[in-house]
Amino acid sequence: MSADNGIYILKTRDQYRVAHLQSISNISWSAIDGDWQSNRATRGKYVPTRVVEMWGDCKYTKNADIAMKIANKWAKSLFICEYGINVITYNKTWKLIVEDAKEYAKKEIEYLQNREKISCFYWDMQSLRAMADGKYFEYLKHKRLG
Repeated sequence: MSADNGIYILKTRDQYRVAHLQSISNISWSAIDGDWQSNRATRGKYVPTRVVEMWGDCKYTKNADIAMKIANKWAKSLFICEYGINVITYNKTWKLIVEDAKEYAKKEIEYLQNREKISCFYWDMQSLRAMADGKYFEYLKHKRLG
C-alpha cells in the first residue's frame, strides 16, 4: 500500500508555503474537467481552488532557505515520506492565487449544482462556497475550533 505523500513547498512570486500532502496530483483536478480519470493527468495546469485548499492553512515565509529547513524537519519527523520534498512553482502572488480561487470556486459550484451525486460524494460544497464568498480562511479557522 502506498502512502502517496510528500512534503510540498509552494513557491509563489512573493512567498513559500510548506505542507505535508497526499494525492498531490489533485492539484490539477477540477470537476469542471469532467471525467477525472481521463482529464486529471492531461489537464496540466494547477487549479487555484485546489492550491488554496492544499496550502491555504499554512504559514508562509519569504525565505527559500527557511522553507527548505521547515520541509526537511517535517520530512524527518514522518514515518514514511514516499515522494520526499518537492517544490511546486506557481508564477503568481499568493493574493492573486486566492482571488483566482474565489472566481474559480464560483464556476465549480455552478457546475456541481446540477450534479448532486458528484457534489455530495467528492466535494466539500461548504468549503467551496466559503472560498467563493471570500470567507475561506474564516471557514478554516471555524472548522479547526469546531
